Amino acid sequence: MLHDSKNKPVVFMLSAALGCLIAAVLAEAFLLALPKGEPIPSQIQAVCLTIDVSGSMEGAPMREMKAAAKRFVDKRSGDDLAITIFSSNANVLVPFTQNSGTLKRRIDDIEADGATNFEAALRVSAEVLAGAGRENDRILLIFTDGENTVGNENKAIQTAQQLRRDGVRIFSVATDEADVVYLEKLTGDEDRVIYARSGELEDAFDKAEKMIGVATTIGNESASYTIAFIATIGWTVFVALGIALALVAIQNYFLKKALLQPDQAIWIITGAILAGIAAGIVAQTAMTILAAIHLGELGRILAWSALGSLLAFGMVFVIPNLDRTKALGFGALGGFLGSIGFLIVTAIVGNTGGRLLGAFILGACVGLLVAIVETVCRNLWLKVVYGPNESIQVNLGSQVVSVGSGTKDTVFIEGVGPLAGTFRLEGDKIRYTDSKGSKLLMPGNNVQIGDVTLVILSKNIPAYIPPSPKESGENQANVAVRK
Repeated sequence: MLHDSKNKPVVFMLSAALGCLIAAVLAEAFLLALPKGEPIPSQIQAVCLTIDVSGSMEGAPMREMKAAAKRFVDKRSGDDLAITIFSSNANVLVPFTQNSGTLKRRIDDIEADGATNFEAALRVSAEVLAGAGRENDRILLIFTDGENTVGNENKAIQTAQQLRRDGVRIFSVATDEADVVYLEKLTGDEDRVIYARSGELEDAFDKAEKMIGVATTIGNESASYTIAFIATIGWTVFVALGIALALVAIQNYFLKKALLQPDQAIWIITGAILAGIAAGIVAQTAMTILAAIHLGELGRILAWSALGSLLAFGMVFVIPNLDRTKALGFGALGGFLGSIGFLIVTAIVGNTGGRLLGAFILGACVGLLVAIVETVCRNLWLKVVYGPNESIQVNLGSQVVSVGSGTKDTVFIEGVGPLAGTFRLEGDKIRYTDSKGSKLLMPGNNVQIGDVTLVILSKNIPAYIPPSPKESGENQANVAVRK
């Protein structure tokens, strides 16, 4: 039975993971809805065309690339264009100019040779773009037909990230054996990687030319950062809502209550949104600051750890007598482990797929750790036995635990009145109160409310063995409340 407490960690883990995954799908829709931009034809664009001229381009691929590149030059007349080429190394073929004749003649001179070095390509292209001036809309268009074979891939990614932070928009046209996932990391957006089969290269360059002709709606180099900031916070808020609602719903399920109590909805949603905003601000701010020392991804780890900590702390208001300090710590650990999984899968799978799978892992880690902290940090608890194979456990402490059929009761028991009984810690004993009065109970004592048996357990009495009728009658400490 799912209601059995021994299944709670697994159920919490899967529920939070599923809730986080659903939220991540909605978050992806949110990202798609963000403004993509509008044409600003009056703004001069400085476009650096970076061409892969490695040995694999020899023959027909080179001829097709030259035709497509020259057509691209014709379509961008009036803009500043530069061309860099790369194979084992990289160099500037043509610095920024508006002379289309010079650009096309130099394209005709290109020959294929060598390996593929994206580190050199990004470094040289960044140097060229630095001379374009920030008043222009700066674009880097990378053409490649293969995977990186020499140079440091990570340094190329870091250079691309810095370019994007500086307002440079990066696009790529990819053919044949190109590593599309790697190119997504360079462009920062899977929609800016255009795949072309043999014979379709001119169409791909045409598509890139149209995308380049669209500037961000904010209209300056801070636009990409601003939109990224909104995207990060929005995505994190969705994830926080997904995990929070899933955890609250499954906790209510274990207590046999409605999945979402009306009085819970407002503060759960408000709290999750605030937690998501806080984590999103931590993520974007930390990534921006730490990028200078090439530790930008540490910002994500800090953000997810903070989010896990805040969400776990929020469960203090849902899970009775949950230790607040330990909830913060275990929640942070869950967020940390989830962030590591998130970064690993996004590195392997790519942007959208990686974010979805990463969200699933993040939710699973936070959900599992929340359930674990409830179990490992308890001293006294109440075992609520509904039947031979169905029971739940509720921590006992200074916070009153009430049982009954009322919507405000901690544990729901059908067929009895609201507030049929309450349990509260007093010293090393538990005070039980019902309509007949109150008594102090010790670990091992049990109470019968309706058809449900409630047993007080402690670390010294970790299991419950139902007493025989004779033992039950002889045990003067036990209390019976009949239906």
